[in-house]
Amino acid sequence: MNNQTNTINPVTKILIPDTHFGLKVGETVMIPTRMIKSSSVGVVVSCLKKIKKLQFIVTEQGFVDEIQVT
Repeated sequence: MNNQTNTINPVTKILIPDTHFGLKVGETVMIPTRMIKSSSVGVVVSCLKKIKKLQFIVTEQGFVDEIQVT
């Protein structure tokens, strides 16, 4: 499991699921909120959990302009 934190390069602002599919298992990335709104990340993560049975850990706690996704 990789505990290194990287910055993510979104595929596009519209295709947030493709951005999440680019993550490897256990990888943690920081998503700047100026690129993708935190509410949009939450909606996509919820849908991916239901449809694709994928699990993500999303937190904004302790971050000002970023969202952490694992």
